Amino acid sequence: MLHGLGSSSVEFAIMAKELNQHGLSVYAPNIKGYCFGTPAEPWNDWIAQTQQHLWNLREHYQSVSVVGVSMGATLAMALAQRESVDALVLLSTALSYDGWAMPWYRFLLKWAPWFPFAGRYTYVEAEPFGVKNEEIRAMVKRAMKANHISESGSEILTMHYITEGSKLIKDAIKRVADIDAPVLFVHAVDDETVHVRNAEWAYRRVSSSQKDFIYLGDSYHMITVDNERETVSSETARFLKKAINESLAIPAFEVPKVLSGELRRALRKRS
Repeated sequence: MLHGLGSSSVEFAIMAKELNQHGLSVYAPNIKGYCFGTPAEPWNDWIAQTQQHLWNLREHYQSVSVVGVSMGATLAMALAQRESVDALVLLSTALSYDGWAMPWYRFLLKWAPWFPFAGRYTYVEAEPFGVKNEEIRAMVKRAMKANHISESGSEILTMHYITEGSKLIKDAIKRVADIDAPVLFVHAVDDETVHVRNAEWAYRRVSSSQKDFIYLGDSYHMITVDNERETVSSETARFLKKAINESLAIPAFEVPKVLSGELRRALRKRS
């Protein structure tokens, strides 16, 4: 599981536990130069580290799948473009920071390396912190103030992080057709950081014969902790189980049928 840029695996704290309860082994590595508390390093070093983690896991498991959120989804794309993975789950895929809450001057960032003193720029995370749920947002706000990091990500991103992240995005976009693993996209239609059209664009262009797209209607960017986090976890588990079964000689899981929240409520009313 690959967390967002400049953040930590705490973004997956809830989801990892729920996936484990579904019988899935979970590994959320810290990528040096990508995660919170380490100076930014070149984007291709991030990919090299994820490749090494994948190779290590292959020595112990018959099947390895990758889940990524935000820039972690972009990093997961880059990994799947270079290595064979059994399944790919891309949450709030960051291919452009073009959501409604992003600063108006964001288009200038691609020229920032040529601006005097641009290296001193830092992007400071502000409300709504990627979270629509007001109670969870208040908890995130307190964590940001106390520790400069929370389940929704880190408080700031330096220009070096932003520049290297932009390079990763450019490479992932260029190679999007190289992705042929089963892939699930999950994205909020009201994502304030990354517009849903980014994931839709990638969905249309991946070469995967098995691909699904789930739209969320009551969340912002950090769908792993927001109002529909249970849906994100359960649909991720369902998709992974199905893909893993197909990759093994003997299926390992019973795969639940898709049952929407609306249908469950209707069935309860009839009983």
